[in-house]
Amino acid sequence: MAPPSRKGGVGLETKEALSAIVLADSFTQKLRPVTLQRPKVLLPLVNTPMLDYTLEWLAINDVEEVHIFVCAHADAVQEHLKARGWLASRKFRVHVVVSTNCLSVGEALRVMDNRDVVKSDFILVAGDVVSNMNLRPALAAHLERRSSDKASIMTMVMRGGLSPAHIRRLGDMPTTVVMDPTSGRLFKFEEREEGGGGAEVDVARRRRRRRFVLDTTLFSERDSVQVRSDMVEASIYICAPEVLMLFSDNFDYQNVRKDFVSGVLSEEELGNKLFVHELRDEYAARVHNLRSYDAVSRDVLARWVYPFCPDTNLSSETEYQFRRGHVYMDSHVQLARQARVSHDSCIGAGSIISDGALVEASVVGANCVVGPGCVLRGAYLLDDVRLEAGVCVEAALLCDRVVVREGAAVRRGAVLSFDVVVGPGHEVPEGARVSLYRQLRAPGHSSDDDVEVPAREATSTDFELAEEDEADDFGQPPPSLVAAAASLAAGSIPETAVGFDTDVVGGLGAGFAWADDKDSARHSLFPSATGHAAGEEGESSDDEVNSAAGEAGTTDAEVAQAVGPMFKREVGETFLRCVKESIAHDNVVIELNGLKIAEDRTFADCARYMLTTMLGLCLPAPTSCRSEYRELYTHSAPEAGSREGLVELLQRASAQVRRWKALLQKFLRSEDDQVEVLLTLEEFCSAEGDYEATGEHGPVFAHIFAQLLKALYDEDILTEEAILQWAAEKSLAEEDEKVFLRKAQPFLSWLQDAEEESAGSGSEASSDGDEEEA
Repeated sequence: MAPPSRKGGVGLETKEALSAIVLADSFTQKLRPVTLQRPKVLLPLVNTPMLDYTLEWLAINDVEEVHIFVCAHADAVQEHLKARGWLASRKFRVHVVVSTNCLSVGEALRVMDNRDVVKSDFILVAGDVVSNMNLRPALAAHLERRSSDKASIMTMVMRGGLSPAHIRRLGDMPTTVVMDPTSGRLFKFEEREEGGGGAEVDVARRRRRRRFVLDTTLFSERDSVQVRSDMVEASIYICAPEVLMLFSDNFDYQNVRKDFVSGVLSEEELGNKLFVHELRDEYAARVHNLRSYDAVSRDVLARWVYPFCPDTNLSSETEYQFRRGHVYMDSHVQLARQARVSHDSCIGAGSIISDGALVEASVVGANCVVGPGCVLRGAYLLDDVRLEAGVCVEAALLCDRVVVREGAAVRRGAVLSFDVVVGPGHEVPEGARVSLYRQLRAPGHSSDDDVEVPAREATSTDFELAEEDEADDFGQPPPSLVAAAASLAAGSIPETAVGFDTDVVGGLGAGFAWADDKDSARHSLFPSATGHAAGEEGESSDDEVNSAAGEAGTTDAEVAQAVGPMFKREVGETFLRCVKESIAHDNVVIELNGLKIAEDRTFADCARYMLTTMLGLCLPAPTSCRSEYRELYTHSAPEAGSREGLVELLQRASAQVRRWKALLQKFLRSEDDQVEVLLTLEEFCSAEGDYEATGEHGPVFAHIFAQLLKALYDEDILTEEAILQWAAEKSLAEEDEKVFLRKAQPFLSWLQDAEEESAGSGSEASSDGDEEEA
């Protein structure tokens, strides 16, 4: 609806229009090479451009005037605003401010101050913020403080109650906040350096990173002070006009958090005050790197950002329907009968999911083709992506018009920019970044102060335009490269030979590899879990609670559900690497413990996934197995329909158990841990839970379930008490959940008989002793 008109008159108090400044430029290069061709605010987040989330949120909070500041990709942003109807919106008035020379947030705000377009208190927000918070309470508190104290110039919105694991999940830096618990006044705001660096980082250096200096006068002048490390700044600020003036007066202010906030707090004698508005039951997060892109996408799918969910259909072009398991499907999707779309997934209009394909915890854009037998796990496909038969994509981002040819695989953390082609049967390595632009700048050069620029405005030190060709259109690669990629995507040979990086895209692929920068692992869609633990002091217990519930989005259970398959894969591949490279058990324990701490999992989680991976070695490699580990698996499977085949299978399993029992025992520290392993063994043998549609051959072991239990018992991996505890728990389950209890009954009867005989012999021995004494 259009905002109500405000007519002034004699004796009537006029109300200032609530305005907002939206920064539609990230002023960083963390999403390169993708942002060479499209601005970050227009990248789809669960098939909706990020900028639309921000504008819709401002609209429901009765903002009446919005100034959208654009630097890079100005034409594309303005075209999007026009196409989506924002420039003619009745929700609020939209003004686009373009300045292509700005290199930082500070310079952008100085431009806004020079143009004198903001006259009263305003909202400052990044264009990649996703939130459903109600601004009214925070705005009312800010205005009330301003009415009594004009020095209260800013209120920062922050999310509280987050655990370190959740902060890492969002890709944020650890932050220490010192504030007044009653008034919310901010006294100190410090971003702590990451604890990474590996084994070469000495203990003294790690301690310096964790050191925090606090002025004791804060305690002498106030009744109470809070020192907190569970908060994340949401890039939403309620500002007085003086904020713009301060940026103009201080040309060294380039960043809000690092420069402005720190500068104001350090110049206390000037009297300016900052305050914190803490969110507990609402959501706000900024998408500032690929890690947060993944985390916020999962929160949108899990409906933590309601009403901004796919099925509310923010765009008139979509018709999403909500299904069980947080699955969203547009009404124009073609889903084959034998295809399966699993939990936490979204499929855009016009897409085709072929027979035998599995889409799990993934987002598929519009007009994509997922070929027969494809597997997508934790994947993000933008529009017009084509996957041919048998392709595997896990925890990777594939931009518009990417083509992955038959039998190829895209591994975790990979980013394929626009129009990239992966050759048949090729495996794109983990963490690879691929573009039709060739990178020339040295890795690690980009920083938070580098501006996000389109390809046509970047310098030759950033990347190379091959063959003396220039970028043809806004943000597009040279036509010769696009034509060559199109030919390869169609299965033909380009007319002009191009030296693409075949190591990363395959012999018939198109694309150039980009080197990693220093933060690429931490900011990846799937960062190395052990990288977080390296260089950090202390340990996390199994009972550490991820308190990022409520407004923080995902609860403990949902975080575990979202990352469970990935954690399972990490544990399995760590074990396989141990097998392949004959790594000492102690080193494997250290690595798995680091993974456990980083992902906030338990020892039992490590043990259960190791056990099923170990049993899998008795059979041919599953389809999802990486090529480097396939040689570890048996090439042929025993005949499960014959007694001889089952005996051979049991012999293979017993040999694996004997070989690795010492490693397993290190992670099974209680009877409850052993019960967890038994429950997982049930899932493995029935291809349910984490083992559903994974291509693993667990159901073969269902035929020897009782004998397998005995082998684990004989090797002291499972105790009698744990097995009987599992049986007692299963006896209370529904009948259809007692399948493996019935299979294990012969072994359970044997255990109980052995226990009774032992008890009987003990009584007889005691009786004989009494008689001799008498």
